[in-house]
Amino acid sequence: MFDMSRKFRYCAGFTKVLDYAFMAVTDERAQQPQPARHRSPLAALTRTEEVYTRLRADILSGRLLPGTKLRFADLIERYDCSTSVVREGLTRLAEQGLVQAEPQHGFHVTSLSDDDLEDLTTARCELEGLVLRMSIEHGDIAWESEVVAAHHALDRTPMESDSDPALMSEDWTIAHSRFHGALLAACPNLRLRTMALSLRDAAELYRRWSRPVGHDEHRDVAGEHRALVEAALRSDAAEAVRLLEAHLRRTTRTLTARERAMSAG
Repeated sequence: MFDMSRKFRYCAGFTKVLDYAFMAVTDERAQQPQPARHRSPLAALTRTEEVYTRLRADILSGRLLPGTKLRFADLIERYDCSTSVVREGLTRLAEQGLVQAEPQHGFHVTSLSDDDLEDLTTARCELEGLVLRMSIEHGDIAWESEVVAAHHALDRTPMESDSDPALMSEDWTIAHSRFHGALLAACPNLRLRTMALSLRDAAELYRRWSRPVGHDEHRDVAGEHRALVEAALRSDAAEAVRLLEAHLRRTTRTLTARERAMSAG
């Protein structure tokens, strides 16, 4: 007579073997990289952000030079990602003015324009100089204190990024913006001050390119800022405006020389 208890023990044992086998396969699959189509939305989002950040850093550091064509096939290979991830990154960078899109021609890194840079610099020298003069004339002790504090923070913040010496530190960029904003803050004309700060924002890309693209590594930026503060604190508006114009025009001179050299080559 067939022993039913043996049958149940056999089935239970076989089921347990199958369970162990299934668990082993599941663990092995979990350890393997998931294909893109099976990745979670969070993983896809993280990958998109990573590629965008790397592409932005390559542009701002000059590894992708102004005017460089950004072909999808090259970027997919360079960053080991999908077409949709590259497209998302380029779209965001186009919104920031770092890349340009042309129908039938695709994307390219924003080009250096001598005419645009000269126009922008002239406008900044005239308007920012006027606002700085008015700020110095109307500045009080509270304004002086803010200028000193902003300059101290800027002077103590490393200009180069820890992760990439070719990049300006984001902390330095923020401190630099705060410093120049503090210099203009006592101007009583809000419209003029707003316009001056807007032109500063428009020049951000050129400013970031001044070192990696313009190769102006030996420039004493800290010394230029120090001289500006000293002139402002002794209420020498004429000297402060002269120093500001020299400060702005050096970046322009460096980049336009580099652009002509690239065009000639």
